[in-house]
Amino acid sequence: MTTQPELGSKTGRYIEQDGLTFRDLDGDGALSPFEDWRLPAAERARDLVSRMTTEEKAGLMVIGSHYPGYSAFLPTPVEGQILNQEDVWRDANPITGVPFAEPVLVTSATDKAINERGQRYFVVRDNLTPQELTEWTNAVQELAENSRLGIPAIFASNPRNHVALVSQFGVNESTGIFSEWPGELGLAALNDKELIETFGHEIAKEWRAGGIHKLYGYMADLASEPRWSRFNGTFGEDPELVSEYIGAVVRGMQGETLSEESVATTIKHFPGGGVRLDGHDPHFEWGQTNEYPTENALEKYHLPPFQAALDAGAASIMPYYARPMNNSSPQLDQEFWQGPTTQFEEVAFAYNRTFIQRLLRDKMGHEGYVNSDSGVIDAMMWGVEDLSEADRFAAAVRAGTDIFSDMANPAQLIAAVEQGHLEASELDQPAARLLTEIFALGLFENPYVDAARAASVIGAPEISALGERAQRQSVTLLRNDADAALLPLQLDKPIKVYPFVTGRTKIDQVQGQLEEAIAAVWPTADIVSAPEDADFALIWARPEIALFEDDREGVSLSLDPRDNGVDVDRVQVIEKTVPTLLVVNATNPWLLAELEPEAQAVAITFEIKPEHLLRSLSGEDGGPAGRLPMTLPVSAQAIADSPRDVPGKFLGDEYAYRDRDGNLYSYGFGRSL
Repeated sequence: MTTQPELGSKTGRYIEQDGLTFRDLDGDGALSPFEDWRLPAAERARDLVSRMTTEEKAGLMVIGSHYPGYSAFLPTPVEGQILNQEDVWRDANPITGVPFAEPVLVTSATDKAINERGQRYFVVRDNLTPQELTEWTNAVQELAENSRLGIPAIFASNPRNHVALVSQFGVNESTGIFSEWPGELGLAALNDKELIETFGHEIAKEWRAGGIHKLYGYMADLASEPRWSRFNGTFGEDPELVSEYIGAVVRGMQGETLSEESVATTIKHFPGGGVRLDGHDPHFEWGQTNEYPTENALEKYHLPPFQAALDAGAASIMPYYARPMNNSSPQLDQEFWQGPTTQFEEVAFAYNRTFIQRLLRDKMGHEGYVNSDSGVIDAMMWGVEDLSEADRFAAAVRAGTDIFSDMANPAQLIAAVEQGHLEASELDQPAARLLTEIFALGLFENPYVDAARAASVIGAPEISALGERAQRQSVTLLRNDADAALLPLQLDKPIKVYPFVTGRTKIDQVQGQLEEAIAAVWPTADIVSAPEDADFALIWARPEIALFEDDREGVSLSLDPRDNGVDVDRVQVIEKTVPTLLVVNATNPWLLAELEPEAQAVAITFEIKPEHLLRSLSGEDGGPAGRLPMTLPVSAQAIADSPRDVPGKFLGDEYAYRDRDGNLYSYGFGRSL
């Protein structure tokens, strides 16, 4: 940097030198290299690391959920209290319910986090308004500025810009505040990498305006196992498109290099989380393995999106909980094997030096840091369960992991040094990598944000309009019988419509939203309460596989809508009573054999609002433009017989569902009005 940047400080400590102004972060009145914005970020980071204690470096290496004092996530929220004043301990994992070996600090009182535990990385979980978000992040930054070295805080979040009925911890942490776009599969259905780069660029403006600097995302996982509950967080099953999208979203959010306008990305879940046994997720003990039945599937299908992320300059990579298994077919080159007949060290990827250091860094060229997934030390520590927590920290650091997610307590990392499991100097490189990011993001010059600007940028009409258009265009039309004349919808003509929503989550709410949308968008329509009184029925089926409710040991996950909340019998009765437009919300590639044949028109949505469904089906913006980002399987048996590491696109016509008109619902299929 050569031009005087805008500086922000609550302490008012500045240094004037050479006609330029610098922040006096440590308050000593002298310009230290780490305070000199003219120097490269990496050089400043090395200087700052040399001034830090072991405890401060360890604190930097944990990133935990953090909350305002009034947050409903806290056991005892206090109305009007900006900074959290209480440590929160838990006896069991809040996600899986599995008991911890001993109580775990899940979130720290803010003052203790900053000044006692050295923490600077925080995960935002609350669905905060722009005013609440800026007020809170600025208050934390002011506390950090008054610490010994003035190291600013960095706030991270999971995605906040997709349509969702409810925010979901660790998946989609906000609803109705930021601009709203279709789900990731809906973006993939558009097959438009330029739009994805625009998406990344625009939402980065919103995030930085609110004081959020880092995204846990996007998922570069290739969706090769259709029953996986996190299928809907991916960009689908085509390695080429997923690679293009991941590269585009990194460029959009970060820019060519990290800067004060960037949001740093943490691309996940290396080396690909889509390889699930019967769909089971490695949040759970019974889903902990990555087994590859197909030779070279890892390099052919699953690694290319991560290479695209690195080529675009992704700031960090998140390994998944899973561990590779030696019952797999041959995958990596022999140079990466553990021995003549042993491919893998069967430990979780956050502990796996071959995957992190030799593959990710040395071969693929990752220069940023490695951010573990949540709970790899105290909950999902697959393959290293017999190690103490201090030993686990040591093993992960030596494998190449730099920061540990959803942890608020660095005590056992410090213990690893004190007990001789790690040398103190082994914390230097992780700390330097993390600080390099914070310097590059401009936070050492100005960590504060303006509430008025945040209110004008977050959810701004011009950004929201792009997301709403994407919602409409993401609708994927699969069949439209010409003789039924249901589509396009004629929004200016009187008609009697029977709307019916069926599924699992907040169905009464969605039913109400659909009816409200019909009244608003289609004022000439008359909503009737029985299908026999209607001119046509609009069915919105919303099956769902819930990660933390449905994943059970010994029970294969199912893509049958009957097993996932849809009243199939009722749907069939409606279809036989009145001409029917069937819309299926696809979080996964559902089996349609019992739903599709009797409908007169069939469309797929990927998490959009009902008003945009109606507008799309009326032809607005050209009508549905989506194409299937995944193959819809013909049967449960076809899924069971398919390899979990090969996406449906490559499994042949016999794998795909064929509709009553003979159309194959394979990857890329879709039609226009």
